[in-house]
Amino acid sequence: MGYKRMNSLEDLMRNENRSRIFHMIMEMPGASFTELRLHMSIKNGTLSHHLIKLEKEDLIRSKKIGVFRRYYPSNGNVPQDLEEKITDVILINPGISQSMVARKLDITRQVANYHIHSLKRKGHLIVRRNGRSSELFLR
Repeated sequence: MGYKRMNSLEDLMRNENRSRIFHMIMEMPGASFTELRLHMSIKNGTLSHHLIKLEKEDLIRSKKIGVFRRYYPSNGNVPQDLEEKITDVILINPGISQSMVARKLDITRQVANYHIHSLKRKGHLIVRRNGRSSELFLR
């Protein structure tokens, strides 16, 4: 049968559950699936179905942050995760050291080191050793 795009926001919101879910996300941007399910007393399958519909119609966006998928209104800002912030700092400051990344983001050197190694394993970074320090570059 295939996916049929709804004609209007009004058509999409005719479903009471979908309308409640959408309004809950507007009130609680960043809510996780579990938070929405518990707050609304709705079954997993029902919630999942309506979240997929709302995302396909570009009314909401989701982002996996840590172990949770978080839901946001599509007209709002989705927060950056720490690895994205580190990537942005390196993009603006090629050759920056891990210590400087930590200072600029107000995080510990250990946290910066953890995420920098994760980015390196994923192939996003080049780390050049320079004596006791390292220089960071994006691939």
